[in-house]
Amino acid sequence: MNWEERIERLAARARCESPPQVDVTYGVLAMLTTGQATPITVPERLWMWLAAGSAAVAVPAAVIAGILHKAATSPLPEIVDSIMWAM
Repeated sequence: MNWEERIERLAARARCESPPQVDVTYGVLAMLTTGQATPITVPERLWMWLAAGSAAVAVPAAVIAGILHKAATSPLPEIVDSIMWAM
């Protein structure tokens, strides 16, 4: 039996299987109806502060990168315009 036949037999077996039935609605509804939020743990607080700090650094870095990119690429259109004008 070659690989192609094996793959086709495996695909046929996979088509016959049905996915498991998972019902999480009762658990979700129970969590929603209790109305009590779970307290934030220390590692979660650490990750939240880390995310806030990295966002506070990323925004100015992105602005500076945009300004530097514009400054670095602005001579290129001028050169192209001057070459096109000379032609």
